[in-house]
Parts: sequence; C-alpha cells; structure tokens
Amino acid sequence: NMSFSEWSQDGKVWQPWGEGQEPYWDSGNKGAVTVGDSNVQPTTVTSTGTGRGALLKTENKVLKLAAGSLFTGRYVATDGTNGVLSFGRPFTQRPTRLRGYLKYKSAPISHSSEASMRYMIGQPDTCVVWCALIDCNDPIEIRTKASNRQLFDENASYVVAYGRIQYGETIPDFIPFEFELNYRSTSRVPKYIIIVSSSSKYGDYFTGGDGSELYIDDYELLYDY
Repeated sequence: NMSFSEWSQDGKVWQPWGEGQEPYWDSGNKGAVTVGDSNVQPTTVTSTGTGRGALLKTENKVLKLAAGSLFTGRYVATDGTNGVLSFGRPFTQRPTRLRGYLKYKSAPISHSSEASMRYMIGQPDTCVVWCALIDCNDPIEIRTKASNRQLFDENASYVVAYGRIQYGETIPDFIPFEFELNYRSTSRVPKYIIIVSSSSKYGDYFTGGDGSELYIDDYELLYDY
C-alpha cells in the first residue's frame, strides 16, 4: 500500500489497509481516538488529483499534542496517553533510495511536553520522512512515555542503512521528494524495513504545531544497480 490508497475503518479508527487485507502500515490512531478522532486519514487530495493518499495531522488532543504518523509496523498498546509501537516489517532487499510526493502546511510550534524543547515554541513546525533497514531479530519497540521512553536510534549497531528528508516550511503544492539510503554495510542482509512519516518531527516528544498537516502519496523504493 505504498500509494496509501487502501483504507478501512474500525469505529473511529482509520486503518491504512483495505477491508480484509493484511496490514503492513499502521498509525497512532488507536491512541489518538481515546481523546478525539483519527489524525491519520485517507484524503482525495493527491499528487495526481485522482485516487487517495494519506493526510497526517498534528492536533492538540486536550491532554497533550498528538502528531500524525504513519509507519511500517503496528500499534501495540496505549500506556496512559502514550503509545507503544512496533517499528518494522520483514524485508531482505537492498533498495538505494526512497521516492514519493508530499505537501505540507507548517503551523507554528504551539506545544511541548519536553522542557528542553520549549524554546522552539513559535518556530515553524517540521515534517519528516525517514527509512531504515535493520538486521535485528525482532522489530523495534517504540515507547513515548517519558519515564520509560525508547525511540529509534539511527546510529544503533543494528542499522544497515538509513536516510531521511525533512521540511520546516509550508509546501503549498505537491512536490516530488527523493533521498538516498546510506549503507553502513553492503554485506549485511536486512531483516526489516522501517518507513516513518510524521507531520511533526518531534512528535515523539509531544512537541509540534497544532494544525500542521502532511499529505503523502505514492512512495516507491528504488534500486540503482
């Protein structure tokens, strides 16, 4: 579902896979709907003007800010108002680049649960898309609760390749983007692929701009060899 055209709904939870299909992508919607609506949704605003893509929204959910995120993996559990996620889906190929389309509305950063990041309030929010190939035995568990926070480390020993792109300004119309995956080793065979898109780069720290919106469409892995 790299085109993000297949969706289904379970109550208020929008799911990035079609009815009866095997999930590959997931979002933080199961946590977001505990205090509101899904902030990752299908949209007919696409790069081609046809079909559907994904809209990721950063919203103040009363208790704290929630950034829209879409990732390969699954949402595991809600711990209070925090998410427990599993990043990664089985994958053994060696792509060289990730390509896609996006547009972005950057709202001023309005909230932060992290004291060390409150200096950013008022600055433009930043969206991010990143991809990693990893060779650990299991997907990566992500926890956003401050007391036992565990986030992805791009410099960890299990990372075979990594790439990222980010924009800290409004992009009013769809643009193509493309970034290289930088390999630390070409002999190691990856076991999982992680692709993450977020409407607020620091959403894991509940920091971002209420009203930021990231539209994504038609992702594609490239193999230049």
